[in-house]
This record gives sequence, C-alpha cells and structure tokens, in this order.
Amino acid sequence: MRTGKCHPQLGWLRLAPPDYSRSLDRLLQERDKLADPTHSGPAPAYLQWVLEEELPALARRPYYQRQIEAHVDDLVTEQAQLAQQIEKQAPALLERLQVLQAEVRRLEGVLA
Repeated sequence: MRTGKCHPQLGWLRLAPPDYSRSLDRLLQERDKLADPTHSGPAPAYLQWVLEEELPALARRPYYQRQIEAHVDDLVTEQAQLAQQIEKQAPALLERLQVLQAEVRRLEGVLA
C-alpha cells in the first residue's frame, strides 16, 4: 500500500493513500499503453481521465472539495494580483509602444 501524497498531476491536491495509489497506477498504465519511449510527460489519456473522471469524482467528497475550494480561492487571489500588475504596467507599456511606433514611422519616412 502506498502512502498519501500530492496528486501525480495536480500537485496542489493531497490524496489519501488509496486515491494516490489508484491515480499513480492509472498514470503508469496509460504510460505503458503508449509504448512510445520518446514520449515525455503524462500520457494524454491519463490527463483526460484526471480532468473528466477522477477530479469530478473526488470533488464529491468533502475532504477533496475543501482542497479544491481553497485552490480556487488561491487562483482568484493570484488572478486579482495579476490584474493589478497589468493595470499598473499597461500605461507605461502603451507609452513605450507609441514611442516605438513613432520611431518606426520616422525611420520609414527617411527610407521612402
């Protein structure tokens, strides 16, 4: 029996031992089905299974639902922080873009 660990693909999700074992077994099974020694990363079929079957099933259990909700909160916070950064930097970037565009037009005028 394996121990509980972070999900093999969703590192933010802490799995109980039986759930970790099932997910890791599926990861290895899908990898072996590929039979492609040049492939790197998880098999596409595993990724699809995680998003379409495993995660929705886990989300119905309170232990995982709390983790998913906490992760969503973290993502929303990060999203808000990124939006603030963009708002702060956008004016300066737009000004720099206008300067570059004017310079290009000026130099193209010289070449014409």
